[in-house]
Amino acid sequence: MGGRRLPGKLIVRYILVALTLWAGACAAQPRYGLSAPAYEVFARWMATTCIGDEAERWNAMLLRHRAELAPAFTRALADGPPEDLVARTRRAADVRYAAIVTARPVEVRVEGLTVRSIARPVRQSYVDREAARFVDGYRSNAIAGLAIVGGPDARATLRRLADRPNGPLAAAAAEALKTMAVR
Repeated sequence: MGGRRLPGKLIVRYILVALTLWAGACAAQPRYGLSAPAYEVFARWMATTCIGDEAERWNAMLLRHRAELAPAFTRALADGPPEDLVARTRRAADVRYAAIVTARPVEVRVEGLTVRSIARPVRQSYVDREAARFVDGYRSNAIAGLAIVGGPDARATLRRLADRPNGPLAAAAAEALKTMAVR
């Protein structure tokens, strides 16, 4: 047939480039397959620590993407935060630990703790506690999101969590159920 054949190494390179481009496109997909606008709202909500005066604006943003966000919040509740966020939290906690143990006790002020209780925490236990608090906070945000956008399935999920009196998410789930009862 007269056509030129590509050398084997060149074919392999083309395949590797194509696979790299494909993998990059897959990795760039927002979490849980959300559309870009819904993912932006999701990511901001999951990183928020307080909505305060912006509650009405947040409700409107979440409800605008309700169909996508309800399953995403359910999965985020089950999955927890992405590993890279937990790793970043651990690194930040490790830096805070170093600052705490090298600071003079009068320089260290942590709400709800005495200087003596934090003056020399065990490094790994401190980092682990901070990471666990971050994971619980992330899941609590998913619970709060479900309270706004979720339906009967979300209510059942939240009821199960609220019924675990010693569970770390019980209070957040109970509060979310109260919010759902109002709407």
